Amino acid sequence: MSLQGKSEEEIRALETALLAKVQELGGSAGNTALQRSLIWEEEDYWPIRDRLVDLGSLRRYRARGGAVALVPPPQPVQVEPEAQAQPDEKQPAPVNAPAERDLYDPVATVLKGQWARDSRFRHQIVEITASQGRRNTGGTWTRPDIIVAALRVFPFLPGKFFDLITFEIKPRWAVDVTAVYEALAHRRAATQSYVWLHCQGGDQEVEVLRRIKEEAERHGIGVITATDPADYDTWETIAEPARVEPDPESLNEFIALQVTDGAKEELAAWVR
Repeated sequence: MSLQGKSEEEIRALETALLAKVQELGGSAGNTALQRSLIWEEEDYWPIRDRLVDLGSLRRYRARGGAVALVPPPQPVQVEPEAQAQPDEKQPAPVNAPAERDLYDPVATVLKGQWARDSRFRHQIVEITASQGRRNTGGTWTRPDIIVAALRVFPFLPGKFFDLITFEIKPRWAVDVTAVYEALAHRRAATQSYVWLHCQGGDQEVEVLRRIKEEAERHGIGVITATDPADYDTWETIAEPARVEPDPESLNEFIALQVTDGAKEELAAWVR
């Protein structure tokens, strides 16, 4: 099945028609019901459905004959004015302590620069994925704070190697072993997962970091600590992540739901 011979305008029109039909049927529908309602041949339906799944506009779910549902766009979280100064974390932050969201930009900048060069990436995309409003991205703990999509090439090995790496970011007042389990939840659709911890470097952290490192190594999760998120010289990897090969469909769906349209276009260009 292919869309060979159809123009971009025709393909867009088919995509719009399919999405409108799903909406008309209540936001979800079985494949057979959709084809019958649209009066489409299979060679039109399946490629268009797959394109919309890959774009993150539809998601597949299990039902007799298979089914799809609309993926709503991200919705901004409405915050009351007096609550805007509060951090995102559930527990209160100490006075003058940085909120978790204040760490995202400096960490992403280092990941895109020195960390990527040190990791020998040929190409990389770094995106902050924590702030996606109320968008449904798969349930509790399935949305990482930052993702890195990377391509590596080795001189003595054939082919290109793709990595989708997730990061769970924790400010120094929220450093505990729970972060490991949050990162572990990302592994369903990532090749590597890290916990990134903002540390003060004091003796009181030693025992906590020992337990985190122990649990992370048991589950194959990487751990990076840093006293200054913007200074790579303070970053230290205390546990290396295990590299896994997730189910390709889960990985593709993760990308469709988590990354921006511009990043998807760049990723698609890597594999052409």
